[in-house]
Amino acid sequence: MDKDVYKQIPDAECIKYHGTADHPDIKIFVSHRIDLDSEIFDCPLYIPVRCGAVFDKRPQGEIPSLLGDDTGDNISEKRASLCELTGNYWAWKNVKADYYGLFHYRRFFNFSKHRFLKDEYGVVLEEEIDADTARIYGFQEEAMRAVIEKYDLIIPDSIQISSLPEHPRSMWEHWNQVKYLHTEDLKALLDVIARLQPDYYQAAQQYLDGDIAYFCNLFIMNSALFNRYCEWLFPLLDELERVIDIENYTAEGQRTIGHLAERLLGIYIFYLRQHSHDIRIKELQTVLFRNPKRHISSLPSAFNKKQKDKIVPIVFAANNVFAPVCAVAIQSILHHASEDNLYDIVILESDISDKNKKLISALADSMEHVSIRFFNAIPLVQNYTLVANEHITVETYFRFLIQEILPDYEKVLYLDGDLVCNRDVSELFRLDIEGYLLAAAYDPDVGGQINLQNSDTLRYLVHELKMDDPSAYFQAGVLLLNTKEMRLTYSLERWLAFASKWYRYSDQDVLNRYCQGRVRYMDMAWNMIIDCNNYRVPVVIHEAKGDVYQQYHESRKHPYIIHFAGFQKPWKQRGVDFEEEFWKYARHTPYYEQFLFSMTAPPAAPSNGLPPIGVKGALKIYMMKKANKWFPAGTKRRIIIKRIFGRFARNL
Repeated sequence: MDKDVYKQIPDAECIKYHGTADHPDIKIFVSHRIDLDSEIFDCPLYIPVRCGAVFDKRPQGEIPSLLGDDTGDNISEKRASLCELTGNYWAWKNVKADYYGLFHYRRFFNFSKHRFLKDEYGVVLEEEIDADTARIYGFQEEAMRAVIEKYDLIIPDSIQISSLPEHPRSMWEHWNQVKYLHTEDLKALLDVIARLQPDYYQAAQQYLDGDIAYFCNLFIMNSALFNRYCEWLFPLLDELERVIDIENYTAEGQRTIGHLAERLLGIYIFYLRQHSHDIRIKELQTVLFRNPKRHISSLPSAFNKKQKDKIVPIVFAANNVFAPVCAVAIQSILHHASEDNLYDIVILESDISDKNKKLISALADSMEHVSIRFFNAIPLVQNYTLVANEHITVETYFRFLIQEILPDYEKVLYLDGDLVCNRDVSELFRLDIEGYLLAAAYDPDVGGQINLQNSDTLRYLVHELKMDDPSAYFQAGVLLLNTKEMRLTYSLERWLAFASKWYRYSDQDVLNRYCQGRVRYMDMAWNMIIDCNNYRVPVVIHEAKGDVYQQYHESRKHPYIIHFAGFQKPWKQRGVDFEEEFWKYARHTPYYEQFLFSMTAPPAAPSNGLPPIGVKGALKIYMMKKANKWFPAGTKRRIIIKRIFGRFARNL
């Protein structure tokens, strides 16, 4: 590359030289991929570098604020073959330091005073890159300096080759066990060393024939050793690139030169141990982080803020199991979405697969006024003990995170995934909730439970939830959140602290307790909960106070949102109340056949538009009444009896 076209080296404070006689300048360059935004440790000795940055085609606003290896004298274009060594070369040519190190975005040394259990490949396995693991492994400047300044060379723990699960007897055999690597290329390595670095040839033979290995291109070296290493290494790699033809190799095989470079570091270390006895060498454990992906705490608006009057932010919460059901809800929204609006749909998730993300995102492929995004919310709740079981998953608590995750919005529509919309939800979003924390619909089920004979629901709402007006209890499956006001009222930490206590109806109870008196009640047509086994409506809701009962029955005539809340689900069985509305949208999703295959056998067709009662139904109603007397809904007694009686009791 012509030097005239090199980008100017950034004037970054971290790459300036700050060394003194008493305080050497230590720079550990951490190689990062351009296709993965990984987490970064907050340590001044670590300098993250995007390797292969010349290929990073993301818009400037989407590129993480990391240095790139494509400035100054560089070989950034060789990232595919040389891997992290493009960052190594860039540091060598452009940055001055007293110590140079090379780590990877997910591989670091353990600087603590403790030794940790290693896996069968000789590395310590860790999950998350965060403040806790930084503390555990000594990633603080003082602790790191205490180790680094004592030595000239720090390398990974050596590995005895024969102890690996494959039990190779030498480095040669280990190389030959990898299907995409070729024996002739390792021979070429020896030939190139014999021609260009003959002093190292014997050490290279002994290392490759031996049982001790140093893997992964990890090191910290003083400047003299580092410069000597780079002056030795890169001419060898240039020659290897010239003599080895990788054009017809597999994708992984295209990285052969990088794999050879890893062996070259081992040969360099082996040679130093043989010939430079005055060099102080230290081996440290390698820590491999299995989940290095950067956990962002918020999302900007998907659309230009200048169009904020047109934006309708909508949030769902789902896991991978529930993703297909959520897709149906999204499809129903898209069916009624006006082109006059911009719909920013965000799915807060924990484990949704890439396949499901692609399938769901594709629902809006042809709709420029719709954005569908996913946000892994687990890191925001992992330090809290949130009550979860077979019915309540951790995702239900994600609605408390919305005020933090979407800071650009002052109002957000939250929807459960087990519903379908028969109307443009932008109409609900335009509801004025100034001065309120949220808008929601009365819960006619709980409203009926209050008045059921022998039910303790009223006592629970008054004494446990501290509700001044128990009849004001709302259903939380459809919420219009005043996120601006919620931020001013309760912090995210307080919401999650509230949610860490046991409640009968989990997050719904939390919202009812701490939002009471500041709720605007929407038309129940925006959250019409279905009947269940012809019991909820005639037995429970029938007991709700008059205006709630009347509003519910009016909502059933023309529901805007049909909420399949309860144990009966149309994607699991036939004869579910309003099931035809689910299937109307489900057939337009890629999960239609999946739903059909998972269905149970259909019952006899109902004559009144509701599931048939029959003898079994009548028996169930009788049992339900007794259960409500002895084991009120939501009580711990109810939970215990469900576990005892299994499938039958779960329908109580």
